[in-house]
Amino acid sequence: MLSDALRYTSSYRDTSWVDQHHPGPIVMAGHQPSIFHAGVWFKNFALDRIARQTGGIAVNLVIDNDVAPGCSVRVPSIRPRDIDAVIDGPHREAVPYDEAGGGVPYEQTTVHRRDIFDSFDKRLCEAVAGIVDDPCVTQLWTHAKSAIERCGVAGCALAQARHGLEGELGLQTLEIPFGVICRTTAFAEFVLAILTELPRFHRCYNDSADQYRLYHGIRSTAHPVPNLSRDGDWFEAPLWIYGNDSPERKAAWVRLSDDVLSISDRSGRELRIDIRHSKLAAEQLANLVSPNFKLRPRALVTTMYARLVLSDLFLHGIGGGKYDQLGDEICRGFFAISPPKFMVISATIKLPGWDEADYEKRIRDLTRRLRDIDYQPERFADEATLDESLMKRKTELLSAGLPTLSETGMNAKKDWHDEITRINSQLAMQLEPLRKQTRFELIDAERKNGAQRLMASREHPFCVFPIEYLKTTFQRLLA
Repeated sequence: MLSDALRYTSSYRDTSWVDQHHPGPIVMAGHQPSIFHAGVWFKNFALDRIARQTGGIAVNLVIDNDVAPGCSVRVPSIRPRDIDAVIDGPHREAVPYDEAGGGVPYEQTTVHRRDIFDSFDKRLCEAVAGIVDDPCVTQLWTHAKSAIERCGVAGCALAQARHGLEGELGLQTLEIPFGVICRTTAFAEFVLAILTELPRFHRCYNDSADQYRLYHGIRSTAHPVPNLSRDGDWFEAPLWIYGNDSPERKAAWVRLSDDVLSISDRSGRELRIDIRHSKLAAEQLANLVSPNFKLRPRALVTTMYARLVLSDLFLHGIGGGKYDQLGDEICRGFFAISPPKFMVISATIKLPGWDEADYEKRIRDLTRRLRDIDYQPERFADEATLDESLMKRKTELLSAGLPTLSETGMNAKKDWHDEITRINSQLAMQLEPLRKQTRFELIDAERKNGAQRLMASREHPFCVFPIEYLKTTFQRLLA
């Protein structure tokens, strides 16, 4: 794995710092090759720091077998959303780096429109103008345009661009696409260890998922992962099958018959492996996978392999850490081991200069003010001219108190309520200008609160931040 990672990384950035003879412990993380938010990027800086502190080597897995959701990045913008608008509040705007796409694994996301890809940085800068004037997309996209010339695949280019920028910032990490790892004999051995005992793995997987849902009160059978299915002597495996000629992922199904293991997507693709000798079977499987028959693990098996086989410490984000609580239970049940501990690390990084005013409190105060105008209008006597006789009569009624039913009967109690209501209504009518002003202020506070929530979001992609601001923030967090 280290040799493959070194070979891959050295194709686009310097790796002279790598000590191939004494690499030390392997610290590993992984993420999809997308333009993720700044808190996710922090994990790569932590990866570098931990490897340095432990005398180890940092490796980041590019999880290119996950499905790409699209080919655009949503960024904050204050420019008008249509030509008729004079001014617009902050909103999210989608900036594409290719024409409409997605729906296939990242390693299959070939770029269709180079003109859109090449101009992405310029268009993103225009979109965020007035919010951030020096986004690091300018530095990032210099690397991206070089990378797309090498590979032609958006996922590959985005990952290499980000990693190239990390190199400029001094991070000493290697990277490797998980698709490269999946072509090795070692990975084939791991897969066959599961597939040759798939009925037992099924029980461990499904029972653990059921217990996880029960413990966390999850009703949906699709979360955190759906159970594996069975159809006669075919068992669904925790793997995907796809290829260059048909890039949509399909579930892998496995059947064992007379020492022959059949692996199929049940749509025309099928491999048959003689499993009588495990080492030979692994070599056969590694040789049979091809660009048109790609065998890739699902999420839980991906991190299983990364943690059990490839690394000494694995760094998860929050989501991955939650999922791997389930992965740990499957490991205990199937492999009969206590899986190694993992680290969960994330950060919330907000755009510089965002408004910290407490608009939530302002909204509560103004909402209360509108209610008081209707039900306690006398409180605003110093802000408007109110009928003194009406306020005096209300004070008398409140001082006397609500008539009791036993003393006066039902009508007197109702008359008291009706008179209070009538007085409040008449006084409130005299406060109409104040009501209009308060409503205007409430609308303005709600608009600003919405803008603040957007601007203070942790989900903004890292490429909209100034690079020096991110470096300083990350260094402070790591310290």
